[in-house]
Amino acid sequence: MVSVTGPRRVGKSTLLQQCIQQLIKDAPDPQAQANRIVYFSMQDPGLEIPGFNQDKFFNELVATAVEAAKEGVTYLFLDEIQRFPRWELYLKKFYDLKTPVRFVVSGSASAPIFKKSRESLLGRIKDFHVLPFSFREWNEITSPNSFAIHIEMGSIEIGGDAKPIIAEHRLTGKRLQQLDTTRLIEELGGYAGQKVGKKVELFFFEGGFPEVWNLPTLLAKQEYLYQNQVERVIFEDLLVAAEFRKPEMLRRFYLGLLKDPGRESNLSQISSEIGLARSTIETYFPLLEATDLVWRLHKHTSTKSTPKAGNFKTYLVDLAVRNAVMKLSQEQMVADPTLMGAYAENVVANHLRRWPGLVELGYWRRNNDEIDFIVDLGSTRIGLEVKYRNEVQDKDVLKAARLSLAHGCEACIMVTKEPMAADNIEKLKAQSPLPLAVVPLAAFLMLF
Repeated sequence: MVSVTGPRRVGKSTLLQQCIQQLIKDAPDPQAQANRIVYFSMQDPGLEIPGFNQDKFFNELVATAVEAAKEGVTYLFLDEIQRFPRWELYLKKFYDLKTPVRFVVSGSASAPIFKKSRESLLGRIKDFHVLPFSFREWNEITSPNSFAIHIEMGSIEIGGDAKPIIAEHRLTGKRLQQLDTTRLIEELGGYAGQKVGKKVELFFFEGGFPEVWNLPTLLAKQEYLYQNQVERVIFEDLLVAAEFRKPEMLRRFYLGLLKDPGRESNLSQISSEIGLARSTIETYFPLLEATDLVWRLHKHTSTKSTPKAGNFKTYLVDLAVRNAVMKLSQEQMVADPTLMGAYAENVVANHLRRWPGLVELGYWRRNNDEIDFIVDLGSTRIGLEVKYRNEVQDKDVLKAARLSLAHGCEACIMVTKEPMAADNIEKLKAQSPLPLAVVPLAAFLMLF
């Protein structure tokens, strides 16, 4: 069995329908394959009719699929499965009975009860978590011919010559076995001349929810994002699924987190700032993380740092939601250099979570020394610093390299706003104590 999860309006239903189309297209006999596919949305209003017999409905639905299975593999696609009470018990029953049907279900990650139900199917179901579009995915849809470069996770393609960097492609589903760190650093450095920063800033504003991009006005985009990603998640999904009784307090907590994305804090500090008890904050954070509104990054576990216990950074899953809540125009966003620096770090954090083979992602900070990200990929460790400024000082680059080396990293990547002069990069490489790449943000994000 397979489940497809993710936040509201990210495209889960569309993905299921595309899978159906592909199954039919790839079959030797497309018509016969179409007859072996059943799709049903659990949002059907017929399921709400008084006296509706849930057991009879589900048993007959599976029986229909089983009948078609006599001619070959049958697929049963069940959309928005979390709306069907005790759905996991039905799937478990038919799975354990070895029913000749392959189940594919989708559900909103904004329903914590869905996560709990899926956990009862451990060993029986594989989950694919769909997040908002990455920068590369967004660019391929909105302006596919705007870049002269094309970087694939697993290889970097230069003029049609693909050079392998990562041992396993992300779509193989296999764990990362090894990372050619030297090749990665060398090839990233080859894109120092790509000036595409304005595209990144547009992505900061537009975000990764595809239905928003073509809405006609800024007001329409703001209303869509606020209603779907804040109001409905908190006042519908959490209120019902988690039996949450104080949605206004949860919204207040969430809006407080929007203020400074990526800032280091702890539960006691947040409690003091927004006037909610620490015990309440401890309850709220897992709820918001389950909804794909925010996520926390903790300090890297293998460091010898001794900062205040319990510190973490909070990042937003999609920055366009913050823009909508704060009523920011793109001009207002770009005019705030401090905010743009925080946005750049947030976007890098979101993309690093997608890296295949990721074992651990954390940060390190003590006094004025900090590494934005320590990335463990298999047995390889990389230090990564984001400096989204018009000019990056040489001393900042070399400091990041030294701190990376001190924390066992094999290489250091400095992500910048603008490309750095090639001769200056070569000078820094010669002075760096470990392999170093200085790469513009847009080029780095194209890895994902």
